[in-house]
Amino acid sequence: MKIWTLFSGSSGNALLVEQGSCRILVDAGVGVLILKRALAALGVSYDQIDALFLTHDHSDHVKGVPAIARRSSFPIYGKREVLRAVADAGEIPHARLRPLSGPVELGSFEVNFFDTPHDATASCGYRLRAGGRSFSVMTDLGHVPEPVFEAVRGSDMILIESNYDRELLRNGSYPFFLKRRIEGDFGHLSNDDCAETVCRLFECGTRHFLLGHLSRENNRPERAIQCTCDALTRLGVSAGEATVDVAPRDCASRGFVL
Repeated sequence: MKIWTLFSGSSGNALLVEQGSCRILVDAGVGVLILKRALAALGVSYDQIDALFLTHDHSDHVKGVPAIARRSSFPIYGKREVLRAVADAGEIPHARLRPLSGPVELGSFEVNFFDTPHDATASCGYRLRAGGRSFSVMTDLGHVPEPVFEAVRGSDMILIESNYDRELLRNGSYPFFLKRRIEGDFGHLSNDDCAETVCRLFECGTRHFLLGHLSRENNRPERAIQCTCDALTRLGVSAGEATVDVAPRDCASRGFVL
């Protein structure tokens, strides 16, 4: 399995997962031409995509969906409420939409979804299995309830939200109501929340962590990585036992191979 984040942050999110000839997009929160160029840089075109899975209906995750739907024929999966909202906003034919009700099998992939606590119409994360490996996506969630943890437990690699540094957020320029929303149970994970969850996941077998959806205003990549790495060190994890990377905001990550 090979994984690239294409964009990650409040300005847009998209990632590509590949196993053999099967390719899956998760989210399309940038313009259609921007996403097309990002895929082309990896040698991939829209007609080589087998499916698009949506986490929720905030614009930084679905902005490009209507235009992409007009330029492609692959199915679009998501929670029923999310698909309805996207279809109504972008006049997407309902025949293209696949409401999630259980595991989805595509090529050698099995894709499972799990509900996440976020202030959207509906919100979910994904665990993709193929070739004896699994990769999970858990971003845009205000906390990590036990069902979410159990859904991703034992994944080989996880894209996990590390949205904000508490000090930067509380001392920053955001209005009070927005700070409360971000820190709330249906907002986003802080660096500390992420680090605590990463340590629990490491103890359950996960060894590769990709920190995503970092705030441009309220975080710094070096702060996010340091927070998680310090927590792992306190747990007794030695260098080389785990990998921690940050998903770039405005460009593709390197390819991660599982």
